[in-house]
Amino acid sequence: MKKFALLTNILDFIFPNYCLICENSVPADKKYVCPDCFNKIPDFDQKHLPVLLKRINHPCFDELFIRFQFDPHFRVLIHHLKYARCTQIAQYFGAALADILPGNYDHIVPIPLHRAKLKERGFNQSLLIARELSRIMDIPLGNTLLERIHYTKTQTHLNRKERLQNVAGAFQLVGVVRGKKILLIDDVITTGATLNTCAAVLKNGGARVVDLAAVATPTTLLQEQLERDVNGDLVSLQKSG
Repeated sequence: MKKFALLTNILDFIFPNYCLICENSVPADKKYVCPDCFNKIPDFDQKHLPVLLKRINHPCFDELFIRFQFDPHFRVLIHHLKYARCTQIAQYFGAALADILPGNYDHIVPIPLHRAKLKERGFNQSLLIARELSRIMDIPLGNTLLERIHYTKTQTHLNRKERLQNVAGAFQLVGVVRGKKILLIDDVITTGATLNTCAAVLKNGGARVVDLAAVATPTTLLQEQLERDVNGDLVSLQKSG
């Protein structure tokens, strides 16, 4: 054990931990991001929630929780988590989500990856986030309740209609959720197509409550829609006045 600790100290000296955002050195327990940079990621503004909910066709869930706005700082961290195997970042995301969530769930369920995608990437980032949440909140992890049965193409460049078509029929229930209160976890929510599709599967399987939680969402389009809605309301008021 002492030899391992000595080796770790030597490696930390030769290859010091540094923040992926500001590139300053950070303590070993704050690997990949310093507290200052992490705390600069803006919280999700609740004024955008009604706009996002309107974009989700036929919501099948009960509540939606989002921790952050998808800003440049968050982009760096999620990219390194998913594509550079900086998996400890998932622990920071899980801890941040835990701060805004109620604790009375029967299971925490991550959005599953298809087995081919899991083999390709080596891990499921949503499972890592859910696992940290499960540990912090002392709620059972239900990572075997849902299965992704279709290999779907990445949703990054798809519009809302294409995303809905892409995930239709992609998931199936493989566990018992009847009467349960479920918290469904994903890293990022954009149109809500994936999370809502999974929520429908859980509700159809008898789940009593299905809440959704995502670490972040892009808010630029939501803000533009919000401004259009406000301007439309003003025009309507002027006409009626």
